Amino acid sequence: MNYPRFMQVAAAALLATTSALASAQGGNFPSKPITIVVPFPAGGVTDQLARGVGQKMSESLKVPVIVDNRPGAGAQIAANFVKQAPADGYTIFIGDIGSFALNGNLYAKLSYDPLKDFTPLARLALAPALLVVNADSPYKTAADLVSAVKTKPGGVSIASQSTGSGGHLFAEMLRDKTKGNLNHVPYRGSSPALIDMVGNQVEVFFDPMITSGPFVKDGKLRALAIGAEKRSAQFPNVPTLAEVGLGDINLVAWFGMAVRAGTPPAVVSLLSNEVVKAMQSPELTKKFTDQGLEVAPMTDVQFGPFVKDETARWGLVIKNASIKLE
Repeated sequence: MNYPRFMQVAAAALLATTSALASAQGGNFPSKPITIVVPFPAGGVTDQLARGVGQKMSESLKVPVIVDNRPGAGAQIAANFVKQAPADGYTIFIGDIGSFALNGNLYAKLSYDPLKDFTPLARLALAPALLVVNADSPYKTAADLVSAVKTKPGGVSIASQSTGSGGHLFAEMLRDKTKGNLNHVPYRGSSPALIDMVGNQVEVFFDPMITSGPFVKDGKLRALAIGAEKRSAQFPNVPTLAEVGLGDINLVAWFGMAVRAGTPPAVVSLLSNEVVKAMQSPELTKKFTDQGLEVAPMTDVQFGPFVKDETARWGLVIKNASIKLE
């Protein structure tokens, strides 16, 4: 049957509109590789999470998932890269408590707004941290360390994963609590800091157990305390910060993913479900639990309010400690 020309044109227009709408809503998503942008070097906990989740997403979505490490500037390099990418879901930012909830409160001028420039995708895990020193360090206990911070000429050097990271905030809170002298040494991620810890180039580090724990088990570092609500089954002899009198500066890091603001809701929902599914897979759950992480995924609907609450909570801590970065 031959339809009138105007009906053919109308049908073609309707098909094009429907196709465009489906595309905008994520109907044909994904149709090309997805990139997960990491604000730290390869080898750290954020990188390990990105690679684990990325592999599972690739298997499920049938497209390559690429991990792109862009360290530096307190996560600003990576965050700005994602902020400037198209809002189509193909570029994902993965970060920690620092990049999502601390930076906005710490920096006088931050080149991205964690709450306005991104749409939360999913929380991945919580990361209890170990307060570690070199195995040959004179600090045998947390009390020894606190005493040195208060009295050692020239102060005590403390590493962090980067300026504005959870490790940095812990250092500032410890400085504020002890009224002592701490020399902050920022690195580009956990891995280079841990190398210098083993080499005795820096004295103390508050770092997620997933990255610092293996060095403690190998006898290269000594754990003085753990930043968690209770002791770890992996390190039952290591007291909590509360047990050593530092409970009020306890900080449990967390990790999550986000996409650029304006990404279609259907794409956000699809990616969120894929990330949560990946983290809940028996393989990743066992892998990260064995390494010291607490696998605790949240969907986009849950993670959004969580980020806002954490931003407000740590904003008060940072304000009370008078911490501000340029």
